[in-house]
Amino acid sequence: MPAQASQPARESLPLVSPRLLNSVFQSLSGDDIGLALANGIVPIAWLPYHVFYARKEGSLAPAPGPIVGSIKPAIFDEAVEQIFAWRLARRAALGLARSMPLLSAHYRITGPQAFALLLLTIGLIAGVVFLPSGFSHHVFGISFSIFFSTMIWLRLLALNEPYTDQRQEPERDDNKLPIYSVLVPMFRETAVLPQIVAALCSLNYPTTKLDIKLIIEEKDKAMQRAMAEQHLQPHFQVLVVPAGRIQTKPRALNYALNFARGSLVTIYDAEDIPEPMQLRMAAKAFDALPENYACLQAELSFYNPIENWLTRQFTTEYATLFKLILPALSANHMPIPLGGTSNHFRKAILQLVGGWDAHNVTEDADLGFRLSRLGYQSGVLNSTTFEEANTKIANWLHQRARWFKGFLQTWLVHMRQPIVLINEIGFAGFMTMQAAVLGVVLSAALYPIFLGTTIFTIGADLWSASPITWSWDNIAKGIYVGLFCVGSAVMIYSGAEALRRKHLFGWWTTLATMPLYWLLASIAAWLSFWQLATNPFHWNKTHHRLSSFVLRPKPKTSISN
Repeated sequence: MPAQASQPARESLPLVSPRLLNSVFQSLSGDDIGLALANGIVPIAWLPYHVFYARKEGSLAPAPGPIVGSIKPAIFDEAVEQIFAWRLARRAALGLARSMPLLSAHYRITGPQAFALLLLTIGLIAGVVFLPSGFSHHVFGISFSIFFSTMIWLRLLALNEPYTDQRQEPERDDNKLPIYSVLVPMFRETAVLPQIVAALCSLNYPTTKLDIKLIIEEKDKAMQRAMAEQHLQPHFQVLVVPAGRIQTKPRALNYALNFARGSLVTIYDAEDIPEPMQLRMAAKAFDALPENYACLQAELSFYNPIENWLTRQFTTEYATLFKLILPALSANHMPIPLGGTSNHFRKAILQLVGGWDAHNVTEDADLGFRLSRLGYQSGVLNSTTFEEANTKIANWLHQRARWFKGFLQTWLVHMRQPIVLINEIGFAGFMTMQAAVLGVVLSAALYPIFLGTTIFTIGADLWSASPITWSWDNIAKGIYVGLFCVGSAVMIYSGAEALRRKHLFGWWTTLATMPLYWLLASIAAWLSFWQLATNPFHWNKTHHRLSSFVLRPKPKTSISN
């Protein structure tokens, strides 16, 4: 007979007192802490060769041994807050910095990197002061051309990769589905709270196997009040992250990961509306993939793509990333710079690699490269999560500056040991990082300079109307101008192809005005350099519900076997 068959009904189990629970919590360590936080199962009494457990009311997780007591949820949560909260919050902020210091942005720049930067600065100044202007100009142009060429290479690779729109059939047998944890970090998101709750309720996944964590900050009192007014189903849990020296999304996710009871974990942002079948599709995909596949990235798209010029440009940019670049990187087994939402993980691997870097403000891209460096694969999931595209330029600039600052942090972290990096992810993976991280920032920052140089060079040649001589100076100018024009054309064509794959046609004005969008990106890039130097860990808040468009989550539908 099973061990728990002779146990009394749960309603008749004795209640564990707060004093006893606090005493037990203080003595727990290792696996027992994880069992308690994630599943609400607490070892409460010990005999030789036997351990007896108490269960938090409402928990459906199986226990390793007999259940002899019951714990009121309010008492359990209060004990966790008193005993574990500050320890977990500190580990959430500093865990990666302590376990893998070379892979954390906690240290902005290493000694050798600072020395190399100093030499580069001195070299640039000396070149401008002492060398002929034409020579220093060519050195600068060649250096930029290397990074710009990597971006062209990445897009040509993506355009050359065969495209398929075949979707993963969702798992239809509820018995085969694993427990799935959904982490939703929120800060000052009262405007979209009803929308995200409705979207999560629309997920087509058995609620007995669904573990949803709504993560809010201790200082966000408005969010706490709004959350208290929500009538949440039992598979929802609200987690309050204790205040700390830094307050970032990855820190909140690290804190919540301690409480996740699923073997699979995904992240949604507060404004997200995922397709209802997405979790089923991810679960089936993971079941068919090798164990070294740690992450699947779903496609991100917008529910307000045609609202204004900015949303159209943003849509084109996202389409290029999720319809072209990421599928090509996945098909060639190269590192994937993950998006900040709708990435699905095997929890065991996520914990093994240290979770998210709480000091990196684009923790998603950083984690994608760290997974690859540690021997794990990431892939793409052909399912879509809809978000709100930025409609206001100021809001977009703050968001983009944060992304660029995080890209710089990520590049500095992973370039601390370049030779080691190449050995771990290969030369193609190394070049992918140069293109997808530093290349993006430098291209944006220097775009106005090269645009102006190109216009001036072409204009001066046309104005002079004199024959072009085959001097080294003219050959170099021709290479720079040609590379800039070809690169711009490739990027615009990539946008057109990505829009075609999304069945969006006739966006000729959007494509023709992409260079204006790149000028906006340049402002954000220079802002990111300033913020990295003055306030590296500050998280620029992106405001939501600025759009006049509303996409209502579809109601949950049944699925037949």
